[in-house]
Amino acid sequence: MRSALIVIVMLLSGCADMKYPGWQGINLVGSVENKPCVKAGIKEQCKDTQDDCDPWFQKRATLVNANTVVVSGSGTYFTGSYFQCRPGFPNHKSPVFSKAGYGPNLNTVTGQGFSRQVGGGVVTCAGQPVVMMPDTEYFNQAISDVKRGLQPDYQISKEAEEMVNTSQCDAQGNFEFRKVPSGNWIIFTNVSWGVGYVGHNGFGFYSGVRPEGGPVIKSVTVQDGEPNRFIVSP
Repeated sequence: MRSALIVIVMLLSGCADMKYPGWQGINLVGSVENKPCVKAGIKEQCKDTQDDCDPWFQKRATLVNANTVVVSGSGTYFTGSYFQCRPGFPNHKSPVFSKAGYGPNLNTVTGQGFSRQVGGGVVTCAGQPVVMMPDTEYFNQAISDVKRGLQPDYQISKEAEEMVNTSQCDAQGNFEFRKVPSGNWIIFTNVSWGVGYVGHNGFGFYSGVRPEGGPVIKSVTVQDGEPNRFIVSP
C-alpha cells in the first residue's frame, strides 16, 4: 500500500500540472532567429541548475501562452525568453542598429541632472556617470533588459557601441558631450541620496540610512546649430 506521503506528493504534482497545462510540451531552444515566432512575454532569469531551470521556464511559458522558450546561460544563471511560434507568423529578427537619421559629429550637448526632494531640496548627479545613446529600438530593448537585471538577447555591435557617449556630472550636476551627431538620443544618469531614520525592533531603537532617488532619464533631440542644453530630471 502506498504511504500517505506518496499519495500527497502525487496529488500535489497533479495540481501543479493542472496549473501549468501542457508544460511538458513546451519547446526549449537556443534561438528562434529567422523562425516564425513572435514574443509572448518578458525574459526571466533562473538561478539554479539547468535541470531545474528548464521545467521552471516551461511552466512559466504556459502563463503567457507561449509554446517555445529560448534558453541561454551557463553554470547557475539561465535566461528564458518566451515566444509563440507557428507557421505563418513573421520570421523573428533581433533589432539591428542603423545610423540612419543621425548626422555628422558636429554638436556639443550640455545639461544638468538633478532631482527635487519632497521638502524642496535639490540633489544633483554630482560625481555620477552620464550616458548618452541613440533613442532607437535597438538600444531601448537593451536598456529594458538591463533594468530587469538581464543580458540583452544580442551582442551590442561595434558600430552601435561607438555611438554611446559617456561623461560625468560635476559638483553642480552639469555635464557635457562633444562631437554629437544630430538625431534622437537618450540621456540618463543617477541621482540618489540617503535619508536617516530611527526604528524600533521590539528590543530597542536603532538608526539607519534609507536610499532614495535613482536613475533619471531624458529623451532629447539634438539639432545642428542649436544650443542643445537639456535638463535631466524626474
